[in-house]
Amino acid sequence: MSFQDLESGRLATGRRNLINGKQDTTQAVASGVFQINTAVATFHRLVNSLGTPKDTPVLREKL
Repeated sequence: MSFQDLESGRLATGRRNLINGKQDTTQAVASGVFQINTAVATFHRLVNSLGTPKDTPVLREKL
């Protein structure tokens, strides 16, 4: 399963047949972790731009 699969909601063929809602829970957790990871990476990248020539009012607004 790739990050693209997580974002699009597609699932690996072997995992589609899980029973009792385990699939939905697993998918929701994986999606949430991916979103948090993406947000933290973006925040880290923006913070590292502070004090550099890339430091602009727009950058500070994003933070």
